[in-house]
Amino acid sequence: MFNGLVDWIIDKEPNYPSFVECKLWIKKQNSQYIISKNDEKDILMLLTYLPMSQQMNNVLYAKYLEQILTK
Repeated sequence: MFNGLVDWIIDKEPNYPSFVECKLWIKKQNSQYIISKNDEKDILMLLTYLPMSQQMNNVLYAKYLEQILTK
């Protein structure tokens, strides 16, 4: 389920979802799933690091786009 959440968060770039929106997304995918405290920590970690990772990837792609296209 969290792989789907990662994809969903990334797809929302640049307007990343909130913590509450992520929890609602999980419940929408599986209404029976009980979100644990560890799940909440994982969601917060994703919301912290995915935007930073995407931003770094965007900078690298922009910097090396010509090299990427010629390979």
